[in-house]
Amino acid sequence: MSLNKKMFVAFMAFIIAPLFVLGLVSYYSSQQLIEKKYGEQTELTLKAIGRNVTYVFKEANYFSDFWMVKSEIQSILHGLNSGDGGSDGSAVHLVEYESELRRTLLTYAPIQSVTLYGTNGYSVHAGRGVTQMIPYEKLNGSDLYADVWKRNGVPKWIGPAEAKELAGEGRDFFQLRVVKDYYTFDTIGLMVARYRFSELERIFDSYFALDDSIHRYLIVKDNGTILFDSRRSMEGSDLLSIVSGQLALSRTIDSTKSEVDGTETIVSHARLDMEELGIRDWKLVFFTPWEAVSGELTAIMRWVAFITLLCIGSALIFNLVFVRNIIQFILRIVSSMRRVERGDLTARVEHRGDDETTVLAHGFNSMTERIGGLLEEVKVQQNRKNRAELMLMQAQIKPHFLFNTLESINVMAVQNEGKQVSQMVRRLGNLLRISMHPKEEIMLKQELEHLKSYLDIQMFRFEDSFDYEIDIPQSLMDCPVLKLTLQPLVENSIQHGFEGIEYRGHIRIYAEDDEDRFALIVEDNGLGIPPSRLAGFRYHADREVPLESGANERSGEPDMAQPLLDGGEKGGGERSGLGLSNVADRIRIRYGVRYGLFLCSEEGKGTIVKCVLPKIGGGTNASQSASGG
Repeated sequence: MSLNKKMFVAFMAFIIAPLFVLGLVSYYSSQQLIEKKYGEQTELTLKAIGRNVTYVFKEANYFSDFWMVKSEIQSILHGLNSGDGGSDGSAVHLVEYESELRRTLLTYAPIQSVTLYGTNGYSVHAGRGVTQMIPYEKLNGSDLYADVWKRNGVPKWIGPAEAKELAGEGRDFFQLRVVKDYYTFDTIGLMVARYRFSELERIFDSYFALDDSIHRYLIVKDNGTILFDSRRSMEGSDLLSIVSGQLALSRTIDSTKSEVDGTETIVSHARLDMEELGIRDWKLVFFTPWEAVSGELTAIMRWVAFITLLCIGSALIFNLVFVRNIIQFILRIVSSMRRVERGDLTARVEHRGDDETTVLAHGFNSMTERIGGLLEEVKVQQNRKNRAELMLMQAQIKPHFLFNTLESINVMAVQNEGKQVSQMVRRLGNLLRISMHPKEEIMLKQELEHLKSYLDIQMFRFEDSFDYEIDIPQSLMDCPVLKLTLQPLVENSIQHGFEGIEYRGHIRIYAEDDEDRFALIVEDNGLGIPPSRLAGFRYHADREVPLESGANERSGEPDMAQPLLDGGEKGGGERSGLGLSNVADRIRIRYGVRYGLFLCSEEGKGTIVKCVLPKIGGGTNASQSASGG
């Protein structure tokens, strides 16, 4: 990872991330704290409201209990049971009963209507305005009727929208109770009273007088049915389907944050303790939008978030303007150093100002200029040394070629083979013409012409004891090579590879082409090189492999993976001394360490010598380029 990325990651990890985490933790902690404190306060409020609601229903029960044992109500029910309320009864009695109900039960303001049913089904009804009486047949067929009789005098309350098939669509509460005879405790009838408790709304208004429009209070059964809604729109609905998430109505009191109609809301509920009043499964539920609770805190947190983001932005600008400039300067220094490592001594670092970075840039530039001057001096001296070594090697090789050729001509002259001597002299002239060529590099086709002249001379000398094959692509014929490169390699095969063999020798000269270099390969089927001598050859290490030489196909031999540096023991024979060694040295000096000879041999099976050369010409520039590669 680059230094720039490291600094950015460190800045984000140790500055931005902690600030961000701190802001999130502070925000959520404050929200949870507010939710908890508000929930606790709301629970206390619900308990207080619950006591007031309980008092409303308790007062209604006391009023009902008071009149159920009074002679007026007892007389009405006895009269109904005796047949006064039937179709054949006196209408005067029904009017009197109704008037009696108005003088007694309807004096209580919340009661809207009262119906008394006798045990025989006869009934009398009285109410404020137009109120409907529940027919006895309809009431007798409902589950409520059986539950009321089981209570044996304890009232049963029905909330709005709880029993619409009996009570209709109004918002009134119904009280159903069995009436007992005051003296015998025998059941003498059933009372159904309709209540409209405006006091409930006044109770809630007194607690939330500041802004009642944002609050909602409900009376809900344990199964989730909404009996009473302060805003009326939810009456009869299922609370559990309105509130998303888990709502633990089984708990006595609880407060949680949920979503209601797409709005985040605190839902608080408390059980109404009214079992002694005949109400066992009612709860008081209170909705408060979370925004109304956390409004001020949210505004404060938004300002804190804005200031935090402003600080983070300032820190980023500081990082980009100041720290980044220093990092970019360091990266420019590193980039220039890498260019110098690759050999580009023209690399310079631009600098401005008068701080420490300017001093560092000036020192780097001065050092690079000094190194460049020193390297130029070394290159001049090295080029002089290479030219001197090259001239010395050529002086060693020329007498060697001439000596071998004259020896062959001498043998033929002794044998009086004039025509062959003439041909050999002509071929010797070709050899001398190429060897005396003023340029060190010649084209490959000229080198092959020189090689063919040499091979023809040797075939005359050894009386066709070997043959040869040259397979070089025409595309490589104009590639430059060092003169007298192939002839010493072929000479070693003839002089030493075929010495004493009882079969016909064969020399194959072919080429392998690569993108920017090629290989000339000399392969023979001679005696090969003994392992003891093969081990004396030294190869260069830690360099790029020139061409794909592949794995060694002959066991017991060195892998042709790196250029030959040394031809073995000096004086160990012509084959290892002036042949391979001098050719390898000449190529290495001329083109660099990436190029040279690769040797593969196995005793009794022959030898392969690969000569790897660049397609471009040699000289000072080529040598420097190869050495730098």
